[in-house]
Amino acid sequence: MPAARIHFVRHAETLFNVNGQLQGWCDSPLTDRGERQAAALGERLRQVPLAAAFCSDLTRTRTTAAAALAGHPDVALKEMPELREWHFGAWEGQPNASLWGPVFRDHGYTYAPASPDWPQMTAGGYDTVIDAVHRHDPSCRAENARQVRDRLAKGLDVVTAAAGHAAATGAGEILVVTHGVVLGTLLRQIAPDHVLAGGFPNCGLVTVTWRDGTVTVGETDDSCAVAPA
Repeated sequence: MPAARIHFVRHAETLFNVNGQLQGWCDSPLTDRGERQAAALGERLRQVPLAAAFCSDLTRTRTTAAAALAGHPDVALKEMPELREWHFGAWEGQPNASLWGPVFRDHGYTYAPASPDWPQMTAGGYDTVIDAVHRHDPSCRAENARQVRDRLAKGLDVVTAAAGHAAATGAGEILVVTHGVVLGTLLRQIAPDHVLAGGFPNCGLVTVTWRDGTVTVGETDDSCAVAPA
């Protein structure tokens, strides 16, 4: 059977990304740089034989995915709430450090933007980090680890089924546009031993391949993240 292949992409840069605000389930528009990143992603994927495309139902992923499909007008985009970012509860829209500071301390680390400690902190998985976010949320609305795992599993079932069908019929490959920390969670559910070397850049792309029962997670392609002015 031919290989099944899914291209996972983080959305392009947003205003909240630049401002250092927690985004979660709330939204902010793409920046000018984000628009250029999304356009570069469209060029990057123009020659990729896409059979289907999925994204979360939030504006930043929908906008990024629409630009990514510029060269594929016949591919319909399916929006899925299951592919949303972690829900940060009352921390949504707040400065990153207001939440990540306590969460990092819970794990014995000190938070800094683009922290080099993130891979070590999540080396055993994301559950303790997600549950710490839930524990620190004064509104009690933030998701816990079980809730995140369950909804992502539902989304992955749909995406991997589409990938398997596309591979079996020779129809092509799959595109998924989603969010930063949820991408790490998704990849860990697909390949439990996989550990991201660092954070996932805006419009970064990683390809997962299934062949003969073996799953391979590729290196992160950040070529679209560095969009020229």
